[in-house]
Amino acid sequence: MIKLGVFGLGRGMAYVRLAQSAGAEITAVCDMDSKKLEEAKEFLAEGGKAYSDFDSFLEHDMDGVILCNYFCEHAEYAIRCMEKGIAVLSETASAVTMAQNVRLCRAKEKLGAIYMLAENYPFMRSNLELKRLYQEGTLGRILYAEGEYNHPASRHDLNMLTPSTGHWRAYLPRTYYITHSLAPIMYMTGGMPEKVSAEAIYAPELCRGTARRNADAAAIIMCRMNDGSLTRVTGCSAFGGHGLYYRLSCLKGTAETVRGDMDRVLVRYNDWEKPEGAEAQSSYESTWEHMGDIAEKAGHGGGDFWVMYLFVQCIREKKEPFFDVYRAAAMASAGILAWRSVLEGGKTFDIPDFRNEEERARWENDELSPFPDENGKVSLPCASEPYEPSAQDIEAAERDWKQG
Repeated sequence: MIKLGVFGLGRGMAYVRLAQSAGAEITAVCDMDSKKLEEAKEFLAEGGKAYSDFDSFLEHDMDGVILCNYFCEHAEYAIRCMEKGIAVLSETASAVTMAQNVRLCRAKEKLGAIYMLAENYPFMRSNLELKRLYQEGTLGRILYAEGEYNHPASRHDLNMLTPSTGHWRAYLPRTYYITHSLAPIMYMTGGMPEKVSAEAIYAPELCRGTARRNADAAAIIMCRMNDGSLTRVTGCSAFGGHGLYYRLSCLKGTAETVRGDMDRVLVRYNDWEKPEGAEAQSSYESTWEHMGDIAEKAGHGGGDFWVMYLFVQCIREKKEPFFDVYRAAAMASAGILAWRSVLEGGKTFDIPDFRNEEERARWENDELSPFPDENGKVSLPCASEPYEPSAQDIEAAERDWKQG
């Protein structure tokens, strides 16, 4: 059995519960919350241990660590794991500054440990079907793609997700959480983002009654891909009506998920270019090619299982994942530079090739960040226009926090 540790038992408990079905055992967990540690203990393998200190946790015998700590703290913890020769599965985004992405890629190359981004949306069954359709070639070359991750929430839920005035979610720009919208397109087509630009939609009413400062509803992001196509993504948006949507528009046809029903896909061909025996337009429910009975029970449309399973396979077979450190850094940088674009009136930024030392070295000292440092200072705004929660907003948030 592959021996894994989990750091951060909020999101991390999902992986703790999935470990056995993915061919692994959990030998160590780490969190500051003693109640969460107690909850996790029943899932530990024989000889497993719960830790409240990360340094002690790292000394435990593990093949890999799943990082489920705060969004803005992944890069440095990933490097510390790789320094111990431990494989890394990193949630959310690889880094929140350009300099962190540079350090992460250099550490991976120096240390050689496996690094994988735990991006789960590409592995929903409808997205896997879009990948299959594109890879079979009948749609032709990709020209344009869309990825939408839209996640509005009530005031109470926003406060529960942002349980303090200094919490990272209070400062998260709309472009930074880009992986749920961009990663599925990259997985379907194999493309990489090379240039990025964006504009945000200011909507301060969404923050009323909360401690949040990121007062935009969405950022519309345009990525020029290395295959010549253009991809439009939303990062994490908050339009009315929760939902996901993905689309591949190609030379001969278009394949997309059905709005409001993520399990279905819609395929349309030009009449004169449709495959033999195919209809010009068809819609059907996607299915799992294999292991669907296990995946269907996991979170995020089965994506949680596949992320865990693929990570275990990479460790066992000593192979690099699709979402390796370079794709992870490119996606995180697309989110970071898209935000610079918002702040600079839609300016286009080049995303460095993180395999190229000369290109990435240009960013090695760029530590600009919208997240507070140890002194509570930020070097970038987190909203497209100036915004501060009022005293009444903070009071409303505190009431929700108290009531739970």
